[in-house]
Amino acid sequence: MSWWQILLVCAVAFVVWDFRRFLRARAATSPPRLAPADYDAPIPPPLGISESVSVVLRRQIPPRFEAPRSWLGGLPMMPDHVAWPRSVSSEYPDRGERPLHFVAQIACADLPAELWGGLGPRQGWLLLFIDPNQGAPEGPDAFRILHVDALGSERQPPADLGPVHDGVYSGFDYDYCRTADEVPRRWRRWPVDLVGVPNEARIEGQRTRVAPENFASLLYPRQPIVSDREQPAEPEPFTWRGALQVLDSIARTHGPSAKSPDELRIPDWLVERLGQPGYIGSILATIEVDDANWTTMSRADLDGPEPDDEATRLRVAQTRRATENRKARREALAAFLAGHPTPESIVDYLRRSGRELGAWSAAMRERVAGERSAVLAHDLDSPIPDGAWQALKARLQQDAFRFWNYSSTDRDGERGHVAFYEHEISAWSFQRGHIRELVADYYVDEAKRALIPRAVLSEFEPHWRSLYHNRPHRIGGYHDGLQSDAQIGPTRKLLLFQIASDDAMHWSWGDAGAYYVFIDMDTLKTMDFSQATITLECY
Repeated sequence: MSWWQILLVCAVAFVVWDFRRFLRARAATSPPRLAPADYDAPIPPPLGISESVSVVLRRQIPPRFEAPRSWLGGLPMMPDHVAWPRSVSSEYPDRGERPLHFVAQIACADLPAELWGGLGPRQGWLLLFIDPNQGAPEGPDAFRILHVDALGSERQPPADLGPVHDGVYSGFDYDYCRTADEVPRRWRRWPVDLVGVPNEARIEGQRTRVAPENFASLLYPRQPIVSDREQPAEPEPFTWRGALQVLDSIARTHGPSAKSPDELRIPDWLVERLGQPGYIGSILATIEVDDANWTTMSRADLDGPEPDDEATRLRVAQTRRATENRKARREALAAFLAGHPTPESIVDYLRRSGRELGAWSAAMRERVAGERSAVLAHDLDSPIPDGAWQALKARLQQDAFRFWNYSSTDRDGERGHVAFYEHEISAWSFQRGHIRELVADYYVDEAKRALIPRAVLSEFEPHWRSLYHNRPHRIGGYHDGLQSDAQIGPTRKLLLFQIASDDAMHWSWGDAGAYYVFIDMDTLKTMDFSQATITLECY
């Protein structure tokens, strides 16, 4: 072998050695490669879901009487083999097992595919039941979520289903019912449309807000809407049932009852004051001084020329009416004291008028019962002639009792002085008809909606489109919390239902709050709705 061949072999050997040294050094500083079997290892679950959409349960105005899809209140439609949910209240265990109240039924096929990150059912129906008669409904006894594959016939409630409001907690108002047994066992049925909206939130100060401002105007574009603070005026009854509700509200409150002799006893402080020399005369003298000061302060309005602008004319008219009312009250008090000039005569009058008031109240209740029997002779869900209603109203207003009573008042910085005032009560004074609720009941009833006068309907529809405190009923996405804030970003806790207070449904949860039902994302995958949780937030 020649010298240059020896040199070439050495050069090749050196290159091979150096390349192997480079590979060993690179292997020492590189991460290890996974074996082929390692590629089949499970991928860790994501931390949560970032939802892109939420669903608002928009009340249909007017309702479309069509094949059932989704609705609030009324009765559930579920197969015969599905039992009506029941529970034993942790708050009232002594009441035993009780049926829950039906709140909502939602058509899952109408839910967007991307809701809950694609989890949850997209066929069948979701149903929500709650126990509204608990103060803190946060346990599994307070609610149930059911998922049914098919609709059944409308299920009548169990015979032992209690009233939707048992009178223990504030928030509901059923003064037109004579007793708690007459409070409805279910809420009115109101169909809703499922409206998909972007799941967005914003920061305002220290709070996270979800619903856009004036959200109702976006849900009902180009439709008249009033503020949720603007309640429609209470209409007068337009059917015999409305007249019955007025009479029943009087029967519920029924006015003062007859008092026992002990209850008619006049307090010692009153007798002592009236017995002071010259005190009875000072009562009227004090009123005369007050009225004279009022007249002096109001002289410009009372004696001045007629104002030019409307606002000033209104103020002057109010001042003049107030002056006339003061004069009438002063003259009536003077006549009362002239007829009862001694402490003994005043005390005797107060006792006698107390007995007479109780007797009038008892007789008034009997007269109202007679009016009620006459109303029941009619088809309750038929129009009441305006003349018949006005005549009934006049009889209730004229069935009155006028009397003098006393109160304690301050005079010249001293407490415990006596003031007398004349008072009149009538059967009409105790009426709480709540015809608003009857209007809503008729509105969602296809056979009865035509009974509502057009003028009444034009006031109520804009109100029913409003959202109480701008908070909708909602499924999925961020929740509109009262006390809590939505957590922006991926979350494992998904919103199944947000059920807000709602005038149209006669819902006021707690102190005008809302129910929130959540479920973990892994539990929603298996559709185990028994693991959902509920909270009530209110003001």
